[in-house]
Amino acid sequence: MKKALFSFLFISSSLIFSFAQYGLNSVGVGAAEYIEVLDNPNGSLNAGPGFTFEAWILNFGGPTNQKVAGKLVNNFRNGFIYGIEDLQVNFEVFDNNGTNTSLKAGSISAIGWTHVAGSYEVGGMLTIYVNGEKVGERAASAIPVNPNTNPFRIGIAPWDINALGLVGYVDEARYWQAVLDEETIREWMHKDVTADHPDYANLSLYHKYNETEGPAVADESPNENFGVFSSEGIVLEPVFLPFKGEFEMYENDLQGIWNAKTEGSSDIMSFTGMFFDSLELEASAIFGHSDGDYSFDTDAPGDYDRSLSKAWQAATQGGLFAGLSFDLSVVDMSQVEEVALLSGPEEDFSNADVTSGTLDGNTFTVEEVVPADGWYYTLGFKTTISGTKTIVGNTLQMDISPNPVDGPFRLHIQAQQPGPLQVRVLTMAGELVFSKATGNVPADYTEWVDPGHLPPGMYLVEVSGAQQAGVRKLAVR
Repeated sequence: MKKALFSFLFISSSLIFSFAQYGLNSVGVGAAEYIEVLDNPNGSLNAGPGFTFEAWILNFGGPTNQKVAGKLVNNFRNGFIYGIEDLQVNFEVFDNNGTNTSLKAGSISAIGWTHVAGSYEVGGMLTIYVNGEKVGERAASAIPVNPNTNPFRIGIAPWDINALGLVGYVDEARYWQAVLDEETIREWMHKDVTADHPDYANLSLYHKYNETEGPAVADESPNENFGVFSSEGIVLEPVFLPFKGEFEMYENDLQGIWNAKTEGSSDIMSFTGMFFDSLELEASAIFGHSDGDYSFDTDAPGDYDRSLSKAWQAATQGGLFAGLSFDLSVVDMSQVEEVALLSGPEEDFSNADVTSGTLDGNTFTVEEVVPADGWYYTLGFKTTISGTKTIVGNTLQMDISPNPVDGPFRLHIQAQQPGPLQVRVLTMAGELVFSKATGNVPADYTEWVDPGHLPPGMYLVEVSGAQQAGVRKLAVR
C-alpha cells in the first residue's frame, strides 16, 4: 500500500500549498473513527478559566462539516468543539448558561498539512490560529465554563460518536490549561514540547501518535491522559512523515516537500520534489525564511544583481531532487537578459554557486536541484535597466552605510575612474525619488548623502560615472 502511494504522488503542480508538519508517525481516522480520552481529574481537560487546543491535521476532503476535537455535555453546555467547516476553522465554546461563543475563520488546506490552534479565556477573547498566525478573534463570554465528566474526543463530534467525523490525519494534539499567545504557538508548533516551553506546567494532554500500533495512545504530558482508538481501522502511518527538526523560518508561509506531498509553493517560488529512493521515509525539504521582507544587502557574484531582494533558506533531510519554478510576473522583465539561481551556505551571495535554468516569458525554472541543508537560495539577474542592474560594463565598487538607515547615508566609492558622478535613489519599481550630481571626484571618494524624508521600505542607490556604474539596495526604517 505504501509503495502504491509513493508512485502516484510524484506529480507536478505549482499550485499546491501545504505546510510541513513536525513529527514521526501520524494517526489516520475515517468518518466513523476517533480517539477517546476519559475524564481525568488529575489532568483536567475542562475549559477552566482559559485553555488552548492545537494540532496538526491533514484533511482528505470528507463532509463540509467535520470535528477535530472537543469535550462537551450532551445539552451543549460547558465545553468546546474545534472543527472544520467549509475548509475554515469553526471554534465553539459553550458556557454554563448554554451561551455559544463561536467563530469561523482561517483557511484549511484541502490537500496538505495545516496547523490549527484555538484559545479561549473566560471574559477575554476566543482566538483562532492557523499555521501559527492569528486569523480571527471575538469577545468571549464572562460566564464560567463549568467542568464536565464527558470524554475528550479527537476526530469526531464530542457529543455523538456517529456524527461529523474527520476524514484525514491528526498529529501532535496538545491541550493546555492556559491561554497561549501567537508567538508561543508559532515558535513551538514545529518542535517537541519540552520543559523549556513557557507553559509546560499547564500542559494537560500531549498526543504525539508515535506509536507503531494501537489501540492505546501515550500521553507525553505528566497527566496520564491516555487515549484509546475506537476501532482497528485507525492507522498509524509513517508514510505521511513530515519534516522533523528545529528551524527558524516562521514569518512567511513555510511550504514543504516531504514524502507524501512532493509539491509546494512559497511566495513566487514553486517546487516539485522527487526522492533518490522512494522508500526513504526521512526525505523532505522546506524552503522559507525568518525575515518577513527578505531584505539583505550583500552582493551577487559577477554581473548578477539580486534586485528582487528575496532569499529562501532550505531545511532538508534525506536525499531528493527538487525542480524549482519562479513566477516573475511581479518583475519588469522587459530588458532582463539572464536569470540564474544563486546558492551558498551564507546569506552573502558574493561567492555563490550559479545554476543556470530556463527563462520562458515570466517563468524561470531550474530542474534537479539538490537542496543543501541550511543553504540560502536567491535569484540573480542580468539586465540593462535601472532598478534591476546597472549599466552593462565595468562595475563600480561602492558601499553604503549605515544600512538600514533612517536619515542620511554614507556613500563610499573605491577604485573608480576620477571624474563627476551621478547619484540617484530609486524605488524598487524604478521611480526616481532623489538625484544629485557631483563635481570631479578622486578614485576613492566618500560623502554623506541626504535623500530627504523617504517612506520606510527598500530602495536602490545607483551611482554612475563616465565608464562605470554600480547599484546597492538601501533599507529605510
